[in-house]
Amino acid sequence: MNERKIIDRKLLADLAKDVGLNASHSEALGESRQWEIVVGGDMLERLVEIQHRLERLAAMGDDEYRGFYIEVPRPAPEEWGDAEELIASGEYDSREAFLADWLASNPMETRWFHVASSRYGDSRSIRVTDRKHTRFIITNCPKCTDAGPNDTWCKENLTRLFDYLERIIDVIVANPDRFNDYVAHNLPYQQRTGRIAQKDFNRIVPNFKIEVEDRETAIKALEDSVYGHSAPLFETMTIRKYCTHYRIANEVYEAYHRKRGFRERIYTDPQDVPEELRDVVYYKQKKFVDVMEMYDIDSPEDFMRFATDHYGELGLSRLNIFASPDRQQGWKIVVSNSYSANAGLAIEVATALYKAGAPLLIYDAEKFLRILLEEDYVRLVPDSYHNYMGYQEEGSVYELPWEYECSDDANSVLTKEQYQAIVSNAEWQPEERMNLK
Repeated sequence: MNERKIIDRKLLADLAKDVGLNASHSEALGESRQWEIVVGGDMLERLVEIQHRLERLAAMGDDEYRGFYIEVPRPAPEEWGDAEELIASGEYDSREAFLADWLASNPMETRWFHVASSRYGDSRSIRVTDRKHTRFIITNCPKCTDAGPNDTWCKENLTRLFDYLERIIDVIVANPDRFNDYVAHNLPYQQRTGRIAQKDFNRIVPNFKIEVEDRETAIKALEDSVYGHSAPLFETMTIRKYCTHYRIANEVYEAYHRKRGFRERIYTDPQDVPEELRDVVYYKQKKFVDVMEMYDIDSPEDFMRFATDHYGELGLSRLNIFASPDRQQGWKIVVSNSYSANAGLAIEVATALYKAGAPLLIYDAEKFLRILLEEDYVRLVPDSYHNYMGYQEEGSVYELPWEYECSDDANSVLTKEQYQAIVSNAEWQPEERMNLK
């Protein structure tokens, strides 16, 4: 009986092998143009049956949500390709070359996926992710398209997946605590969420530490913003005045990226432009907007018209410099940073504006200050792409590589020793637990 079975990798691998499922089938299901696989007929009946089986477990949120991990073995070499046929065709010159390519394409013995089942009225879905990206969604009510069922192309793989889910749900229902414990002890750290003290992380990975050119002034600028201290406000704001501060910020922005290997042409002021117009011409060259033709650059009213456009964004980094009216009937220059990855750049830009005497408001100044003083935590996340600072308490985030990617090779992002030091010093959030009703 299931309750006497030990839940381990062999058991889960055997369940998958019984139905002919491996990680390549899950990858194939995610290869459609849309995330959604819209099911009907017998495949919809299978979806309904899977969700009916899950009703033996307690719901974990709204819309009858229940989520759990599955572990699927990689394809065996013979499942991945016909070595003899590929050698005969000239794609490989030996079986050793074929096996090397198979291993490079399937470096982990198993792949973990998170399955999230939900139901709202007649709408049903099962979402499969690797906690980095959504791989695919099986649904009867598509959100991305008005098309009807489109499961013909993947019916064989869907059948394998549904067969596997039925079996693993039976295992979970029979032994929920053992299954939860297996996930807690075996889920790869790259797919978990946790945090580590900034000072510990900087010690383990020194090149992650944010260094600024003028640390003392940067700290003072951030402290003043945190405590509401500011240079005297501007009584009015004009395009000419804004362009001056935009230039200060953008020159720091470009210098910061040049130091990291991004090549950009260094701007030189045209000799035939009066000194008082050079910042406005600079803005025109960078933003491709001839504000002198479109507005009166010294008119507060025209600044308000100008400001209805997204006028302050620097590049594509979501670091914005804009002018904002203050409650005290004056104007401030605001530094607004979105992405966690931009913390060092945002601090450098804010420091340059502070040195220029701008009345300054720095969004997330308290987080920036904690980062510089190493009083913050680094949030460890499965996916750091487009990670916004406001999404979590911590100001810094880090996407841990897979353990197999870590080595003492010079090109490795982390050594194995660094990887182990991070995971052993981190506080890891507990994973969701499945429970019987």
